[in-house]
Amino acid sequence: MLDEEIHSKARAAAVRWARWRLGPLGFADLITRVDASVLRYGRLVTRYAVRTGTWAEEAYAGGTNTARSSRSTPQVSLDTLDLWSASPEALAEKSSHLAVCGDCHGAGAVTCPTCSGSLRASCSGCGGSGRRMSRARKSYRMVNCTECRGKGTKKCVRCTKGMVGCHTCRGSGTLRRWLKVSTVERTQVRAWPDAKAVSAHKGLLEDSKRALQWPGARALASAEHAGPLPGSALGDEARSAGFIAARSSLEPEFEPLRGRILSQSLDVFEAPSATVCFEFAGRPGFIHLLGRDLQPTKARDTSAFHRRVGALMGVAMAGFFGMPFLVSAFIGRHAFYAEPDQSALAMLAIFGLWPGTWWWAATALRRRRASGAKSPARWHDRIGIGLTGLCALVLAGCFLFIRPSVPELVRLTATGQLRQAELHADLLEARGESSPEYIGARNAFVLARLQGMDNRDAVKLIRHYAGSGQGTGPLEAERVKLREAWARSALERGEEAPVEAELTALSSERAPASVMDGLRAKLEDFRIAKGKAALEKGDLAEAIQVLSRIQARTLVSERPEPLITQAHLRQEHACPARDVRCRATALHAAVAVDTGETARTALASFRGAELTRMATATAHSGGLGASLRELRTADEDAGALLSVLGSDAEMTAARAAILGRREALLSNRFPLGEPVEVAQAQLGPSGLEMQRSDVFRVVDAPPGTLTYLFVAQGMTRGLYVTAPDHGQAGLSPAALQIAAKRFTGQEFAAKDLVHAGKGVAHVTVRLGRHTALLGWHDDTLVEAQMGRVEP
Repeated sequence: MLDEEIHSKARAAAVRWARWRLGPLGFADLITRVDASVLRYGRLVTRYAVRTGTWAEEAYAGGTNTARSSRSTPQVSLDTLDLWSASPEALAEKSSHLAVCGDCHGAGAVTCPTCSGSLRASCSGCGGSGRRMSRARKSYRMVNCTECRGKGTKKCVRCTKGMVGCHTCRGSGTLRRWLKVSTVERTQVRAWPDAKAVSAHKGLLEDSKRALQWPGARALASAEHAGPLPGSALGDEARSAGFIAARSSLEPEFEPLRGRILSQSLDVFEAPSATVCFEFAGRPGFIHLLGRDLQPTKARDTSAFHRRVGALMGVAMAGFFGMPFLVSAFIGRHAFYAEPDQSALAMLAIFGLWPGTWWWAATALRRRRASGAKSPARWHDRIGIGLTGLCALVLAGCFLFIRPSVPELVRLTATGQLRQAELHADLLEARGESSPEYIGARNAFVLARLQGMDNRDAVKLIRHYAGSGQGTGPLEAERVKLREAWARSALERGEEAPVEAELTALSSERAPASVMDGLRAKLEDFRIAKGKAALEKGDLAEAIQVLSRIQARTLVSERPEPLITQAHLRQEHACPARDVRCRATALHAAVAVDTGETARTALASFRGAELTRMATATAHSGGLGASLRELRTADEDAGALLSVLGSDAEMTAARAAILGRREALLSNRFPLGEPVEVAQAQLGPSGLEMQRSDVFRVVDAPPGTLTYLFVAQGMTRGLYVTAPDHGQAGLSPAALQIAAKRFTGQEFAAKDLVHAGKGVAHVTVRLGRHTALLGWHDDTLVEAQMGRVEP
């Protein structure tokens, strides 16, 4: 092959290689040199085996050892033993010997892991604690474990004198050991002079026959030998190709006593090659080609391509994030710039900046050389800078010269293009335009824009343009009309909230008083009518709520006070007869509104009747329980009346008489053995909590106790006292004395609170006129029953 032909083929192959890697346009111009030659190379295929040895062992079960019958160290050293000196079976037989077991040191027995040689194991019944839960007679208390008798340990049944047989040697104390050898075969293929430079040769590094048939190369020599390839088998081709110098790097690496070469084969080839050198992106590079078709190999320097890709990706990412910024910078100034007529040209310029800048960067990288000079420019190198400059000028013009004007606002208003006119007016208003021409044009536009708009949208539009206060008189007058019309339509729909909102807005906008008074009068008359309708339907709460919202009572056609008083009096008649709070609240509210004597007379009559009923309850002469019930009801009613009516001397005196009567009835009485009303009065309204119909739990029990009160036929018959954690802790005698004193007025004798004995016992004692039963567990007080306690 001629040098000129190799040079031309190498250049064409390098251009194809660059094109498939997205190389720059005109890559052929960046090639600086082509070096062509004939490359001699080869490969060495080595098949070798590696042996590894490990010591295997098993329990010695008796008999004669094949190597020695005595226990001793082996005569074979694994570090210096040649594993290829004999077969694996022969090495195993030769190295077999007896050795002392390392776990038991030849004793045949080891310390018991369960009891650690102490002959005492942890009890499985109680987990080693010595205590377990007893369920006898449902007492649920902790007792001594029956298996270990409370000691937590018991005799170990797994060992003999703290020792068990060794598992490793099965009690013999001796192990048989031998050398176990394993063999692994491997194949290694290596090429010279450089694996990357010959990577285009198909199958060369795969130990494949395709390497001998590759059309790009010619086989010069081939040799194969069982074992290491001898020097006599090497021909002149192998020597001239540099195999002698490269052989040490081609041989496999293994330990001499562990590995062995089984066979080696050598192949030597010759093929045309070329190295194409280039410069771009400020760096030099090369690509090595091999074979008749000059196929690219892995021996190349492509750092310039990587630099170019990184730079272009950076430009692309900067444009990706920069385009939204420029778009928002133009359109975000005002809605005026978002219209298609204003924004279309700017968007085209922004979108053109991205590819223009990218092309400009790609051109600069292609022309840059390692020496700092630049390669000659081509026609397409001007596309990037031209597109970038043009788009930048257009974008700058959009920022500088697109703006609204008063003549354009007048023209658009006259032609009926109100949507476009609104953009001009809005931007001029935001800039603070205050010329007379603008004020006239703005007012004309706003009045024209209001035609056909929704009432609320029209008010918002006027509020937007009336904020400056310059020449906004016509706009404010139109806004008052719109608000008045909206309020009247809301009254026709029966809605009050929109009317109040419009009145508040008119007040803040300083609307004429005549307009506001007219709307207020219509709103109050509407409320009067609505209140009367609610009274006729019997919806008293609604009527009071509606009539109480009337603010300007001088503008209404009818006074609301008589209607409100009538509603409160009817509320009082609708209250339940014994709901004194409801009746007193209605009468008190009627008196606060009524200017006449009707409500006052009704309240005085109600108050006198309640005072008479309280006096009757104070003088009640029935049984103790009935008297306490009457007094409790009268006290609750008196408290409710005082909270509504405020300070009342007669009512306060009546309540004091009720409390005095109750104190007299409760004097020298205790909760146990009395009507249940006595316990409720002494313990308070929240002192008892019903568990069932005949059992109450004492909420405010003495500290350290759990107390229950038993009731039968309206009388308290018994008291049960125990500890809160019953079954785990005893009852404190001091806490029991407090409970007995509080509920019976008596205390236990000191001798009754002492007990000596074993097991569970219930001891009967006396507590004044009550019989008590004390429950003991050994010498611990568990519970106490006073009176009759049902199970």
